[in-house]
Amino acid sequence: MIIYCNEIYMEDGIKDGYLIIENEKFVDFQPKEKNLKVDKDYSGYRIIPGIIDTHNHGGFGYDLLRGKSDYFNLTGYLRAIASNGVTGVFPTCDTDVDTIKKVANYTDPEKKTPNILGIHLEGPWGARVGEKGVNTGYPKVDMNLAKEFLKAANGKLKLIDIAPEVEGAIEAIKFFVSNGVKVGAYHTNANYTQANAGIDAGITVATHLGNVMTGLHHRDIGTLGACLTRDEVDCEIICDGLHVCLEMIDLYFKIKDYSRFIMISDNVSFAGLPEGKYKGMSDDPKSDRQYIYIDEKGFILSETGRLSGSSKPVIFGIKNLVEKLNIPLETVIKMSSLNPAKKYGFENEKGSIKIGKDGDFVVIDDNYNVIETYCQGNKIFDIKDNEILYNEDFIKTRKLA
Repeated sequence: MIIYCNEIYMEDGIKDGYLIIENEKFVDFQPKEKNLKVDKDYSGYRIIPGIIDTHNHGGFGYDLLRGKSDYFNLTGYLRAIASNGVTGVFPTCDTDVDTIKKVANYTDPEKKTPNILGIHLEGPWGARVGEKGVNTGYPKVDMNLAKEFLKAANGKLKLIDIAPEVEGAIEAIKFFVSNGVKVGAYHTNANYTQANAGIDAGITVATHLGNVMTGLHHRDIGTLGACLTRDEVDCEIICDGLHVCLEMIDLYFKIKDYSRFIMISDNVSFAGLPEGKYKGMSDDPKSDRQYIYIDEKGFILSETGRLSGSSKPVIFGIKNLVEKLNIPLETVIKMSSLNPAKKYGFENEKGSIKIGKDGDFVVIDDNYNVIETYCQGNKIFDIKDNEILYNEDFIKTRKLA
């Protein structure tokens, strides 16, 4: 396949010319002057590397956090997130052994979905919920369960998140790291000293930096400060402008180099659904999440107006950083593609448009709308298809107004 575009964001620069893809790989680039016959002409659009989302719980009515529910459907989920320009993903699933096995053993023989590049487990050993630091009971790490997770994932577990102050956390961190799994600091009330102890033990990822963790204070810079100042740590960031204000993200970039950030969506099942009122996923009668509201901007809120999950895809964050923080697109896309590929060890195949790598790319317009998505040279999304990507059963059973 030969494609032409006047603005191709290759690893070594922005180019005007022809990309040639064969056997699922980028095999050549030729400048515009060659005047080749093309299979696809994307003049007026931009081609960027396929997005790698290493923290994604679902979307479009598909729910990975409830592996035994009717809303768990990996094929539907993967096809839907391709519309957001995702070509590689770590399904961030239920910490249930059977669910982990389902994800680990999934294959798509038709090659019409993004690649599952690994599994991410957010928990279960956290110590905090929400921005007020609510104590969740500090569950002791169960090392037998930790070993079950590793076995069930069958080599696919790439990242697990642990609050460093939880009893048994240090042992667990060392165990996972010794077995080739990255560990993130998450949902934590750890002070700076406790966070540093976790990093010393092997934590090298900050899970959704700034969210549900101890923040910067002039007498203790907390987990946030430790993750920003320790060179070992790469930081996940949600760039929707609501989870973390853009001024704070700008501050992050003044402390730590762009190469140490990984853009994520952290999307949940309600992400991408139409505006309205929905029955929530909480069974707790005291919870303010018995009903969920998706507002006119697409954000997910509780009955009390509290942020109740992430709804914006990484491509939305890319637009924010370029247009609101004036960061060049060629810099931003490294945080959405190349940085995660480097962090998790597949930069030789993924993460950028470079000869020899997999043919993963996204065609976008000037407003950052995804027009087409390709994974390993196969088209996995085309906006012209007008395909219904929602889980219609979810909408039928959950949408109230």
